[in-house]
Amino acid sequence: MTMGCLVCCGLVAVGMLLQLTTGPVRWDAMASPVNIIVLTVLLLGILTMHLCRGKVRLFRWMATLQAGIPAMVACAMLTVLMGVTRQVPSGHQPTEPFGISSMLTFWPFVLSYTWLVVLVGMVCMTRLLQPSWRNIPFLLNHLGLFIALVAGTLGNADMQDLRMVVQEGKTEWRAVDSKHRVLQMPIGIELHDFSMELHESSLAPKSFSSAVSVYTKRGVVVSDTIRVNKPLTVRGWKIYQYSYDEARGNESDISVFELVRDPWLPFVYIGIFMMLAGALSIFVCKKW
Repeated sequence: MTMGCLVCCGLVAVGMLLQLTTGPVRWDAMASPVNIIVLTVLLLGILTMHLCRGKVRLFRWMATLQAGIPAMVACAMLTVLMGVTRQVPSGHQPTEPFGISSMLTFWPFVLSYTWLVVLVGMVCMTRLLQPSWRNIPFLLNHLGLFIALVAGTLGNADMQDLRMVVQEGKTEWRAVDSKHRVLQMPIGIELHDFSMELHESSLAPKSFSSAVSVYTKRGVVVSDTIRVNKPLTVRGWKIYQYSYDEARGNESDISVFELVRDPWLPFVYIGIFMMLAGALSIFVCKKW
């Protein structure tokens, strides 16, 4: 365990040095195809270390509990720290000099989870090459954890969160990102009608919605009504009712939509479902 604790402390120290000298992690630099290349290198690296484990003692140690338990404890402590500190929105600078208010770009956090991913990958590789029915619950849990962590981390750079302003009777194909850049979209939204329901007592907005038609470059047309907290999904894009012309209120003839796309999210769900299946299979196998 001592070796594992020293490695984790070393990663935190190196992470703090990087945080103070180079600034927070820039996930935008990891957008596709860079994240695909990183994933390929990661998998090849794990495979190479597994094949060389007979000659390199360090690689054998990486697939043991002595390495895994301290890594899990370190990641758990950093996650708890993230939970008890106020986090700034994604894409914003930390509010203090150390970076703990933006843990997803905090170097010690990223390095610790990267180390955990490598260790889990080494353990999974060992079990995959030892086929047995008894390994199924273990593989579901650990392989699911590996997939969820990798997809959630590398896919962060490909996630898009945009705003689109559409006027009634018109179709808009452009959206704006958090840096106020105008982007041409693969989908267009035509606003047919914006409507608002008011509270009878105060005349304050109770709910609002937009009747729209969504077009794709391939000629697909989806017509529906988008309401608050009831988004419309088209071609991987989730379209949320975000805002309207507040100055005109119920008479607004524009609608503001939030468009969110996360192409790696299905893989995160696959990893989570695998972990749930692994937990269930443990009870089933014990009973059997």
